[in-house]
Amino acid sequence: MDDPNADAAALIWEQARQQLAQQNTDLDLLRTRAVALLSVAALVAALFGTRLPHGHLHGRTLSFLVAALILFAASVVLAVLVAAPRRNWEFTFDLGDLLQRVDGGEAAPVDVTRSFASWSENAWMNNAEQMKSLYTMFSVVCALVGLQVVAWAIAVL
Repeated sequence: MDDPNADAAALIWEQARQQLAQQNTDLDLLRTRAVALLSVAALVAALFGTRLPHGHLHGRTLSFLVAALILFAASVVLAVLVAAPRRNWEFTFDLGDLLQRVDGGEAAPVDVTRSFASWSENAWMNNAEQMKSLYTMFSVVCALVGLQVVAWAIAVL
């Protein structure tokens, strides 16, 4: 006999799976952007750093040089934190317990589908908190790189 909830559970599982896959893609893109921004920060530091006058530096130049270097260091740290892999992401499901229940005849297909959907929703919500903090850090990196350009420009001019 067909379970009337089987189709609904399958649809929910499919939607939950797609949301989790999209979240994983978003994380990969954010990490890629962080590495690209890190490259931009390094390029800015290298280009402006070669234009510094040699010899004695005036107080204003030295102040903005130090500010630029501090901004560069902060942007490097935050970009690395965004790009670094973490162990507490939830993108895969441990099938061991579920397989035992299916093999033992204790779980119907609708139960399996519903378990997957429930786990995916919980994983998405747990990951969403981490994603929010990574996006915040990335926004700060963007601002720091912009401020770094301004500090370098003032130090060099």
